[in-house]
Amino acid sequence: MVELMVVIIIMAILGLAIIPALMGSSEKAKYSRAWSDLDAIANAFTAYYGKEGNLPTLSEDNTADLDENIYADTERELLQSFLGTQLADLYDPWNERYQIDSTWNASTGKGHVIVYVKGIGTASFSTINLSTVRLDPYNGDEPMARLVINVM
Repeated sequence: MVELMVVIIIMAILGLAIIPALMGSSEKAKYSRAWSDLDAIANAFTAYYGKEGNLPTLSEDNTADLDENIYADTERELLQSFLGTQLADLYDPWNERYQIDSTWNASTGKGHVIVYVKGIGTASFSTINLSTVRLDPYNGDEPMARLVINVM
């Protein structure tokens, strides 16, 4: 009987030690999912460029929701085919739209495209600075952004 009590007490102590570690895992999983989504979005743009030799026509608004930035239906459909989901259904784990910062000019083939998660941090890519990027506390406060293309 005493042995059984000792085993139960040991299991309870181990259980209490594991609970704090598990509680933070759901928040960490959100960041992991966002990174996976950013990679998938960047890869979809790259695949689009590989097929079409250019990127989709993006709005003239330098920074906008990804879903609102691609106007032409055929271009949107092709990008979505590479992405595997509808842009209208694509939200980050914090229920916000993924963002795009772009100066891409399809006629000159110059400019940049960056996809990112909206937040309060900053990110820099060469001479491009973003001021509303979520930072990943599980990855050394790395800005959650992917540079898709930058042609000067």
